[in-house]
Amino acid sequence: MPFDSLEYTTLRVLRRFFFTEKRLAAWGSRLPYYRVNQGVVDPVAIADAYAADLGRAGVAIPGKRIIEIGCGSANGAGYALMARGAASVICHEPYARHDVGLDAKHLEAMVLAHPGVPFSKVRRVATLAELPDAAADIIVSNSVLEHVADTRALFAELARLLVPGGVMLHRVDYRDHFFKYPFHFLLYPRWVWNWFLNPGDLPRWRYDDHAGGLALAGFDVSALSFERDAQAFAAVADRLHADFKHRDPDIMNITKATLFCLRRPGGALPLLDLPTGGPQAPRTPPAGGAICAAPDADTGKQTPPTGRGNS
Repeated sequence: MPFDSLEYTTLRVLRRFFFTEKRLAAWGSRLPYYRVNQGVVDPVAIADAYAADLGRAGVAIPGKRIIEIGCGSANGAGYALMARGAASVICHEPYARHDVGLDAKHLEAMVLAHPGVPFSKVRRVATLAELPDAAADIIVSNSVLEHVADTRALFAELARLLVPGGVMLHRVDYRDHFFKYPFHFLLYPRWVWNWFLNPGDLPRWRYDDHAGGLALAGFDVSALSFERDAQAFAAVADRLHADFKHRDPDIMNITKATLFCLRRPGGALPLLDLPTGGPQAPRTPPAGGAICAAPDADTGKQTPPTGRGNS
């Protein structure tokens, strides 16, 4: 076994069976290759990123009803969105326990910086089912979709909650969250990953899984921006498990993407300005939900669409 695989497997097993969420909360900042959730340390930066990305798409926050999916242990980004003029913010978090002390710290900072803002219009929910139809003009998430196992159910619920003509912005990190090896989790069969290596919340979705699923749920989807790591992917490409080996490498090597979604019947999104990730952004048509590879240079034929992915 190559050293990188040995190191990866050993540390992943330790993470899977030894490092509970409570231990990570206490020791995470001192562990190599582990990154503490940004929502804990700097929720304002998350809200700023939402605002910047929405602005690029021509969407303004003031006056909008916003739902943040997977807000984490505190409502910090929600308070920051209220400070930017949102009409209301619903912070959704089904798993992380509400850290009242951390939440109070974030709220105090916002109240001092933005007196007069009605922060009481930020509320927290554990389930989306309790919310009425068309409850949001904007839905956002930050590093959440890569952790959702049942994306079909979530996307259907988001379609219900978003007002016709509303938009969604999902910032997704497609790397293995053991960040030294961003693609090593694609080397293992599903049963090995789920039983021995998966920390519990990484279904190993790729960009086309999300874009295709969102399109099938009735959203027009475009990559507002994306990043690739072709070099790191090439280092493991010949070792990919069969579940992933057949898939388009130019999709598989995407490490981050910002998905912009429009809830409306029919029609495709207009082309966006040149994204930061390169001249040919991955893009999903509103009907069909699959991404086709570019025509083969020798035959001129287009390869079959990439299908639904593997968890």
